[in-house]
Amino acid sequence: MQPVITVSRQLGSLGSYIAAAVAQELHLRYLDREILRRAADIAGYPDEDMIAHFEKKEQIPGLLGRILDILATIPPVPSVPSATLRETYNYDDRIAALMLSEHLTRDEAFERLQTELRRAEIATGYAEFVERVILEHAQAGQAMIVGRGGHIILREIPGVLHVQVIASEEVRSARLVQRMGLTPKEALQRVRQDDLGRARYMQHFHNVDWRDPVLYDLVINTDKVSVELATRLICQASQTLAQESAGDP
Repeated sequence: MQPVITVSRQLGSLGSYIAAAVAQELHLRYLDREILRRAADIAGYPDEDMIAHFEKKEQIPGLLGRILDILATIPPVPSVPSATLRETYNYDDRIAALMLSEHLTRDEAFERLQTELRRAEIATGYAEFVERVILEHAQAGQAMIVGRGGHIILREIPGVLHVQVIASEEVRSARLVQRMGLTPKEALQRVRQDDLGRARYMQHFHNVDWRDPVLYDLVINTDKVSVELATRLICQASQTLAQESAGDP
């Protein structure tokens, strides 16, 4: 079997650098945002707007965020008994807003709104599109699949190496301070928010604890392990696993 590797990483763990280095070393196709691009293509809207819809579906808010999102969709209309009237008001209001902000005719605004509603409807199938893309590339082989639950989607596929790259909060925060010019407090907050977002994503779409080491074949802590050493470890592990899976001596 040609090498297929999934990499899950914490923000500031250098996981993306490691994944890119392994992909270059083993001549693998590096798939991160490209997964969404291919998903948009399968959905029939191969453009940045559809990708943006998929990216929005990846952001899993907490309870308060979900409540605020629901409240934000309620139009400020008079209290009337007809739900149809409220829906029509909201629809016409959105068309009027598009006409004003984009300088469109009513027909153009109507068409734009229909397209946006269709994209939003398609995006509800985000998980299925992403799974289809990941399986497609895994079957083709020679793939480095970064994030998006690839290790769960491909966990029953023999010969696929699942890697998690981690580091302590302190080390990751220090890297963000150096790389992004954040204050230590800002960096620590960014790290914790990102961890929470990844945990919510895995729980929401795959019902697993993202931190569970049993989900991975190899867990690398970059507090001490360099990008170069991590790259060598992953390359060796992937090649050996692929050989064993193929039954090579």
